[in-house]
Amino acid sequence: MRDEIISLVRRPSRYLGSEINSIHKDHSKIRTKIALAFPDLYEIGMSHLGLKILYHILNSRPDILAERVFSPGIDYEDILLDKDYPLCSLESYIPLNRFDIVGFTLQHEMSYTNILNILSLGKIPLRSKQRDDDFPLIIGGGPCAFNPEPLADFFDLFVIGDGEEVIIEIIDTYQECRGKGRKKEEILEEMTGIKGVYIPSLFEIDYNRDGTISKIRSLKEGYKVEKRTVYDLNSVDYPTSPLVPYTKLIHDRISAEIDRGCTQGCRFCHAGSIYRPVRERNEEKIIEILEESIKNTGYEEFSFTSLSSGDHSCLGGLIPKLMRRFAPYKTALSLPSLRPGTITPELIREIKKVRKTGFTITVEAGSQRLRDVINKKITEDDILKAITDIARGGWKSLKLYFMIGLPTETEEDIEDIYKLCVKILRAAEIKGGRIRNINIGISSFVPKSNTPFQWFPLNHIDTLKHKQSYLMRRFRNNRKISLKWQKGEISLIEAVFARGNRRLVDTLEKALYLGCKFDNWGEHFNYKKWVRAFNDSNIDPGFHTTRNRSFEEILPWDHISIGIDKEFLVSEYKRGVNGELTPDCRNGDCNGCGLMTSCEKLLDRGEKNISSRYPLKLEARSSIDIQQPPISYQRIRLQYEKREDMRFLSHLELNKAIYRACRRAVIPLAYTQGHHPHPRISFGFALPVGMESKAEYADIQLRGHMGIEKIVNDLNLHLMKGLKILSAREIPLNYRSISVMTDKIIYSIKLFDIAPKGIDIANFLSGDRIIVRDGRSKEVNIRPLIDDIKVIGIKDDYIELELILKIEDDRNIKPIDVLKNLCPPGYESLSSALITKIGLCWKMD
Repeated sequence: MRDEIISLVRRPSRYLGSEINSIHKDHSKIRTKIALAFPDLYEIGMSHLGLKILYHILNSRPDILAERVFSPGIDYEDILLDKDYPLCSLESYIPLNRFDIVGFTLQHEMSYTNILNILSLGKIPLRSKQRDDDFPLIIGGGPCAFNPEPLADFFDLFVIGDGEEVIIEIIDTYQECRGKGRKKEEILEEMTGIKGVYIPSLFEIDYNRDGTISKIRSLKEGYKVEKRTVYDLNSVDYPTSPLVPYTKLIHDRISAEIDRGCTQGCRFCHAGSIYRPVRERNEEKIIEILEESIKNTGYEEFSFTSLSSGDHSCLGGLIPKLMRRFAPYKTALSLPSLRPGTITPELIREIKKVRKTGFTITVEAGSQRLRDVINKKITEDDILKAITDIARGGWKSLKLYFMIGLPTETEEDIEDIYKLCVKILRAAEIKGGRIRNINIGISSFVPKSNTPFQWFPLNHIDTLKHKQSYLMRRFRNNRKISLKWQKGEISLIEAVFARGNRRLVDTLEKALYLGCKFDNWGEHFNYKKWVRAFNDSNIDPGFHTTRNRSFEEILPWDHISIGIDKEFLVSEYKRGVNGELTPDCRNGDCNGCGLMTSCEKLLDRGEKNISSRYPLKLEARSSIDIQQPPISYQRIRLQYEKREDMRFLSHLELNKAIYRACRRAVIPLAYTQGHHPHPRISFGFALPVGMESKAEYADIQLRGHMGIEKIVNDLNLHLMKGLKILSAREIPLNYRSISVMTDKIIYSIKLFDIAPKGIDIANFLSGDRIIVRDGRSKEVNIRPLIDDIKVIGIKDDYIELELILKIEDDRNIKPIDVLKNLCPPGYESLSSALITKIGLCWKMD
């Protein structure tokens, strides 16, 4: 079933489950099976650090199995529905309904219909009350769990806060209760004793006639829901052998979480509220994580995960140490979005030692007045200085992020976005450097729970569209600036569920049945379907988005404590309206947010949680000259086979897989020079996806010399199953490339369910024209490129052919194009033909 589906989809590498560092266990030795579900495409989910952390922690226990499942692509889902197959995990291809627990990452409100779709495809009833003990427990965690009410009826429990410790306590309790034969309801009640666990079925909500909440009642005496916090990041387990996907990810690099939490206090920022207090990993631990992770993965780039990486107290000494370790191996540093006050010339010089990775600056508002309202403690001078430093560093492009629809925003504030960008362009055109392209992302302010601005209304869609149109007109004639924004309708749906209540459960279910999914992807979002879902469930979206809320109103998430006092949020709301800044408590006195107890716990551990770090100054250290050329080079031609799962990799995915295997094997690759060095690896003609080969070739150039046998052995130890180096030989540095040297390609083909007399090879080869259409629908005669076809075996159920194709003027045709013309019309088993590349004929030197 697995290979049948994979062979028919556009991106098969999403579904293989055999990546480097993937974990496969003997199910007969497992007590608890958990599916970690991410409600978006593979390349989004595999970029998420939280999923990697839980995958590692859970699989570290010998009695626990954790496997992954993602929202399938539309083409994959269509096959599941057509064949009535269940959605399965990647590693073992187990149907979702056969797991004990399914845990969802709740990363974004626009993924909610994907959650329901995964349950439906996995043959699991959507609502908790519909699932008996034969179905898995459905749990959720992540940022959206801090207001999980729109999902309340679909989930059995939510994790509020950090998951590293609480997930193990949940499983231990589950195993103990299951061992005693307890029912689902009894297990859930037992879990109320675990801090950070929220059981929505143990709360009832009463409503006023106007739709607001009159009371939230706990059905279990004494049951309170409080956020779970991991205080010591240095002692908590962290993955240093993360999975290495075949396909390109959104964030395709090693990520080291250097700290958690932020006290900058931006009043719109959800993460800044829910992840407090700030906890740092120390310098030694960060270096250890990165060294092990890069060694175990072969990644050529690393980054920091942090809400404000420039604020880390050790960063000034950490970055030079990391670059001294990794720059000689062409491992680059890519920093997440930075505040202008933390960007310095010293930092820029360190980053570009390997290659110029991207710069992203979060400005948020065009005017100083509005930056004060949102507590964004940066000035125009900070912004322009950062731009000038980046331009002097040699960068040609950068990204800026702004928001529209912020509280108290005026038309002058919108105009100030344009004016500031004009000043940024001028600052970028300095002597010795010039930024030629600025990509500006415009997002709409969406009020989120547990923030000072949670009481503010969302701008009406028409207002958001007016502001977007105004900016588009202002920037229209500036070719150096590219403007992108999110649809106002998407922001409205996000806002509904960000502050919604349990009455939205029916809306979500109706939206799913109407076909809503991948709603954060513009090409899939269908606002008309959402309007119908709201109408069918008698919901007014404006009730949750554009109405004013009083401070006295009971909010849907008020019974979930994140540790921040509501009075503090109200105070910050008022300070924001008045344009008053609130300082970062790490650089001064406590602001009284309510988390003093948590901060005291950090101080008891000896952590320095208050320090001054603005601007960031890096330690002045002499650096090794990473551009110094090696004494000698060596060029090796490898022959390898591509079989089993590896046949589903595209040409680019295969190239990247072999490159990273070389890095894991510590093969001393040579690189091109310049600001964007590339490994000196070249390959032959691309093999069609799904085809096996025993005759693939790659040329690698090394710095210095390495024994042929050692190269083969070391690479084979680090290649994925299905890739194997068969032979290697040294060739001259100026030797012709594989594609230039290739004269003919030989294929073995097995055709099933066809009689020998159904193929007339002699007649086929006697003609001088065989017309096919290429990728541009242009007619091409492929007959001159067909050298020979012959039958080499006849079995009961298949005929085996040998096909030899010529290479002329770098033209290479696909065997399937030949077979489509060779086989008789109406031959239905062509898609099941087994085609294997078995050899090359080389041109004479």
